[in-house]
Amino acid sequence: AAAATPLGTLRRLVAAADDATFCWLLDGVLSELSSSARPCASTSTTPSSFPAGAAAAAKTPPEAATEAAAEAEGVASRLHAALLCAALLCAASSPLHLARLSASAPRLLAQLCEVAVSPPQRLSPLRSPRTSAASAASDVSRRLAVQALTALLTNGQLRFELIDAAAFLRAAGAPCAHVSLRSPPATLPSAATFGAAYFLLLALLRQRGALVHTAAPLYFSAVRGMLFALGWADATASSTAAASSASAATSAAAPPALGGRAPAREPMGLDCARHARRLLEETAAHKRSLVRYGAYALSDVVALLRYRPLGAAAQAELMPGVYSLIGMCTQVELQELHANSDPVGKRILADLLEGYQTSHKYRG
Repeated sequence: AAAATPLGTLRRLVAAADDATFCWLLDGVLSELSSSARPCASTSTTPSSFPAGAAAAAKTPPEAATEAAAEAEGVASRLHAALLCAALLCAASSPLHLARLSASAPRLLAQLCEVAVSPPQRLSPLRSPRTSAASAASDVSRRLAVQALTALLTNGQLRFELIDAAAFLRAAGAPCAHVSLRSPPATLPSAATFGAAYFLLLALLRQRGALVHTAAPLYFSAVRGMLFALGWADATASSTAAASSASAATSAAAPPALGGRAPAREPMGLDCARHARRLLEETAAHKRSLVRYGAYALSDVVALLRYRPLGAAAQAELMPGVYSLIGMCTQVELQELHANSDPVGKRILADLLEGYQTSHKYRG
């Protein structure tokens, strides 16, 4: 059944492509990614941007806006198709395909990274980036770009230099890079995009660990963003549940205010907390190379539990990863973190250390 889908057809086409066809597909994807990354001036819905002429003058603003939105959706759909095709091309394994892919890998890496890290208004040609349609298009574009980068990274036949680490890590951190704890983010990544970023980071740790070791600050910045997004998503889920209960009781359909709660496209759920836990556990497995950064990640956990405490289920899911992070740190890092914390931070850190001693530390 999967083979009868358009994606299955494209997968078969890529697998069976000869050298000329593969080059044609690869050049087409690179061209589409390059053109999609450029701003499209013709999609503006302001009257001043409409083309001159009698035909344009005859259009009412609503008609022109509808036409511009349809054109924007077409551009976004072409970008998404190009990203799907890029992921299939990146997984190529035949010798002829690999030679072509290896030659184009630097350009492909750069363009996929540009799509992943671009702000929403560039990802979607729609002129209202805060609308749900534009936000959804941006989220899908980021997810597909990160997934294509994962396919490129996990192609064991390709070689990457240490200087490529920044591109992969910037792309992996992009979905959550804008999230801080003190102010609610305008948008949060969907659960699927959060998961795509997790799988890229996990693949970097497991298959290209040297890339992470050479750009550790970028890696831990990506982990910080994911932890903070998890805190906001959990708070949003709680507020949404409370709002639903209140709505059922009062039948008031007014949307909740933004103050203190970030809007979520879809609930992240416990799967995202599980992703974060596994990522922290895998990070701890690289203690020899990353031990100097363990205290920084642990300080982000302390900040998360202080300013955006998780619900009971999400926190229970995350804590084994936090304990692995504690086990990664030496007494020097822990004492330094304790000395630089205020009383509230010291209390949270003490609670974490107590939980680690009683439920996680190996006592062989």
